[in-house]
Amino acid sequence: MGQDYYLYLGQSKKQDFSLPTGWVPLHFVESEEGPSIPSIQQMTLEALSRPTGTPPLQELVSRARKIAIIVDDSTRPTPVAEILEVLLPRLVENGFPREKITIVMAIGTHEAMKREALDTKLGRSVTSNYKVVQHNAWQSDLVPIKIPGEEAVVKINPEVAQADLRMGVSSVLPHPMAGYGGGPKIVMPGVCNFEYIRDHHTKHVIHPRSAAGVTKGNPFHEGCMKAAQAIGLDFSINCVYNQKGQVIRIIGGSLEAAFAEAVKVCSEKLGHKFEEKVDVTITSSYPHTHGHQLFKALSAADTVTKKSGAILLVAPVVGPISAEFISSFNVVKEKSGNNSSAYIKDALSKGKAFLPDKPVDFNMAMSTVFLRPEIRTVLVSPVISKEEAQTIGFEYAPSVEEGLRLLRNDYSDARVAIFPSGGLIVPITAWER
Repeated sequence: MGQDYYLYLGQSKKQDFSLPTGWVPLHFVESEEGPSIPSIQQMTLEALSRPTGTPPLQELVSRARKIAIIVDDSTRPTPVAEILEVLLPRLVENGFPREKITIVMAIGTHEAMKREALDTKLGRSVTSNYKVVQHNAWQSDLVPIKIPGEEAVVKINPEVAQADLRMGVSSVLPHPMAGYGGGPKIVMPGVCNFEYIRDHHTKHVIHPRSAAGVTKGNPFHEGCMKAAQAIGLDFSINCVYNQKGQVIRIIGGSLEAAFAEAVKVCSEKLGHKFEEKVDVTITSSYPHTHGHQLFKALSAADTVTKKSGAILLVAPVVGPISAEFISSFNVVKEKSGNNSSAYIKDALSKGKAFLPDKPVDFNMAMSTVFLRPEIRTVLVSPVISKEEAQTIGFEYAPSVEEGLRLLRNDYSDARVAIFPSGGLIVPITAWER
């Protein structure tokens, strides 16, 4: 049989495969071919020239004395370097001195980036000619900001606090808890203090509305937006993608209006209808290719797969999951007496981190794994071993073909969904999520 289907391993790299005899492909979620896509530079210029919900950029710049441009790190696919190629000269052309501009890496509680990674993300001309700071959620000089209606006070990066024009550059992608990433998340958790991030995330992560593709009534998203509004983001630049992982539109404007427009486009481009659940879902983790970020891609597959079914997860991660993260699975199992799900739910229901001494993203990624439906999952990855997969709770296959052979034995006539890019789909379902 020919190789009829594929998964994305990168924007221009595919894994071809054939389905076992007897399997019925109900859904093969390919990106529709549309008109040619303008360059990132062209789309950025359009976003800056015709913002939604804000005065023209020139007017905003004319009032400013110091600018902070907040950008996401290498765990996100945002083409920051290409965007800055247009944005920074535009600011200088409008009479703003280069030395009054700071690029702030919205690390949240992620690890700091090495110089080589910064050069790749921002462009060497930016790292060489502009002030670049990496946010540290634990640093002692974070600046407190009161959030209306909340007792808790958020503390933010001093470079952001001292700027009188704050700009954010991010990607609006389906997010398993916030509904969609990007927008307000570039600020919260991006440049906030560890305690506030921890308390917000643990409080809201298990709410039934904290789910991919959901913003209305989602306390996780609403908490991020409320904090971002209190901190202030004057101009938001949001990238929207197709299922190939290509940026198809860049939307600029106010925090609220630009994000709402980006979510609308994202839902239209990445939304796919399902009338019933399938027996087997075959999915790539792309574009989540950095360590434990890969687990975000399980959200869509979990939504559309029967509990009696199975998921074949192909994870083209560019680096291994950290040993610290893998070992934390055994820590949780030991602390919980091998009742990890109940242990985690109990901690989160009390607004507590179940791994209080670990980064917040460790807790969130691990809760995604332990609290997901008990669906059989087979992992294929070149940099994750069989032992590591088993520690996580997955089966392991060295290749897509081996994974399919493994599942064919138990699912002889499976009805199948195929997600070439598992992190770039929003399931629209006929049942309650």
